[in-house]
Amino acid sequence: MRLCEMLSTFFRSKYTRVTTIICVELVAILCLTVYQYFKYLPAPDINVNTAITFYDADGEVFLEKTYPKDQHWVSLNEISPYVINGFIATEDRNFYDHFGFDPLRIAKALVTNITSGTRSQGASTITQQYARNLYLSFEKTWSRKIKEAFYTLRLELSYDKDTILEGYLNTINFGHGNYGIEDASLYYFGKHASELTLAEASVLVGIPKGPSYYSPISHPENSAKRQKIVLNSMLAENYINQEEYDEAMNTETVVIGEYPEDIDYDAPYYVDAVLTEVDKLLVGQTSSYRNLNIYTTLDRDIQTYVNEAIQENVTDQEVQTAVIVIEPSTGYVKALSGGNDYETSQYNRALYSERQIGSLMKPFLYYEALEYGFNPSTTFMNEPTTFPYNDGKDTYTPNNYSNAYAYSNIPMANALAVSDNIYAVKTHTFLGLNVLPETTKRFGITADIPELPSAALGVEPVNIMEMAEAYSVFANNGKSVERKFITQITDDRGFLVYSDKPTEGEQILDPTKTYVMNEMMTGMFNMQQNNHLSVTGLSIIPNLTHQYAGKSGSTNTDSWMIGYTPELVTTVWTGYDQGRTLDGVEVNRYAKNIWSQVMENSLKESGSQWFETPKDVVAVKVDPTTGYLASENCQKKVTLYYETTNVPSTACIGHHHESALVHHEELSND
Repeated sequence: MRLCEMLSTFFRSKYTRVTTIICVELVAILCLTVYQYFKYLPAPDINVNTAITFYDADGEVFLEKTYPKDQHWVSLNEISPYVINGFIATEDRNFYDHFGFDPLRIAKALVTNITSGTRSQGASTITQQYARNLYLSFEKTWSRKIKEAFYTLRLELSYDKDTILEGYLNTINFGHGNYGIEDASLYYFGKHASELTLAEASVLVGIPKGPSYYSPISHPENSAKRQKIVLNSMLAENYINQEEYDEAMNTETVVIGEYPEDIDYDAPYYVDAVLTEVDKLLVGQTSSYRNLNIYTTLDRDIQTYVNEAIQENVTDQEVQTAVIVIEPSTGYVKALSGGNDYETSQYNRALYSERQIGSLMKPFLYYEALEYGFNPSTTFMNEPTTFPYNDGKDTYTPNNYSNAYAYSNIPMANALAVSDNIYAVKTHTFLGLNVLPETTKRFGITADIPELPSAALGVEPVNIMEMAEAYSVFANNGKSVERKFITQITDDRGFLVYSDKPTEGEQILDPTKTYVMNEMMTGMFNMQQNNHLSVTGLSIIPNLTHQYAGKSGSTNTDSWMIGYTPELVTTVWTGYDQGRTLDGVEVNRYAKNIWSQVMENSLKESGSQWFETPKDVVAVKVDPTTGYLASENCQKKVTLYYETTNVPSTACIGHHHESALVHHEELSND
């Protein structure tokens, strides 16, 4: 038995040694094969920027820039040694010694994560991070990690360490839209990357770990803690001495947070919107092109009118604006501004802001009322009213501006022209609180409108661009409108990459009722519609030389004006980013003044047409304050438009207009 055990042990140990030798040889062969495979692959392209030439609607070049970031690339000798050493000490202290992966660091991170039960410890080298920035997303999946390893090896075998480090420092995300050390240095400290002090460099080195969390602008406390970690790492690696460490820790860095150079083109917000569309149209394809020609819908004259109108009318520089000009028949965005000053704020409010719309909600409601059977002369009693809802458990009591009421029946056309709140809520509750949310969806509004009486007065925030598209439906004779910034994209060989296919919008509204609505919305510019309140366009009527349909809207924090002809729809929003109250007549006039200036200038040469009257629509002269058919005794008469099957039959017998006129156009709840 003893002999058998000894023989068994001998053969087992000998077998183990042989197996080990074979495994080592197989691993060596595999590594050599992998090395040869990667060595003979073509070098991966590290030039990820695409040169883009932008053309306006006339086919003229108005801008050339690189994408995805029009950044300043700097060589290693143009970057402060503090930055270079800071990143190596903090992110990858063995960068110049490993082959793209750091086995010791990986093992340490693995042990730490296992013992802590988290995934807090990372082990990515600079090369791995660079590969991820160049070619991959940031999703945490095994497929992404395998691809990352693949590209990491290719980078290490194709380029020297300095080239990899230079590329990394020029592409990493430093937050607030800054990619690359030079742009970050200019933005945060107003100086070139070569001029950064140790204190400044250590702040920047700390940001990429979490660009939002470690922003010295948004979270200075987090930034300071991260800066200390960076300086400790540099001290531990002997890149700095104790004296330098102490000096940097005691130096208060002054963060600027803006670009020192001027924007050298007139439509920066528009260009940002175009690039957003490029992302959607060429998902994952942009890196395949070195040069792209983008033909846009931009009308540079209209864009100039927009810029000038903002500059001339907005005297309170803390008030922000968003202006969108759309050609409704095509959806082409002819001009766009997402704020007052792009150098101060690159946030594009025209695309991304959601604001309360106030009385801009009323035309959607009144269109639905037309479908129900209302006409412009349909009346409701206008007086202070409390509306019960929720099975009588709750009530809502809206007010007109300055508590002005007609104390008589008023027609829908007049209620719209003076933006009466009582009529709107009565219509809303009469139709049913569930109707308005469904109607807004038809117009392309994605916000969930609550089934409440107050919804008629626009209490729910809505995206500004969606409002521009929704009103364009009226201007497009009831057909859907989808915004478009790009008509065509070609590459440097002239090959077609993308071409817009003009399509006629879907007929989502009844064209006859849409025409009736368009005519009713001219009322805000017709002083014959003055009643217990004045028409809401009163202050800009003297500026207008064309026929327009439109609606203004205001809340305590937002001021709007949207108006249109068949050629153009212009949407203007003004307000504070922080949601502060808009105080004063002048501030509340901004939106209307900008709108009138843009529309008048845009149409001064081409002129404007009006909507063609449908065959089943008839023009009728009525008394605007009662909606009755006008007689010789009526003091005021207006022409309103009705479907031939729904014309008022009651005639006005004459009356005296005794209502007190309240001029509310600037400060009302419209």
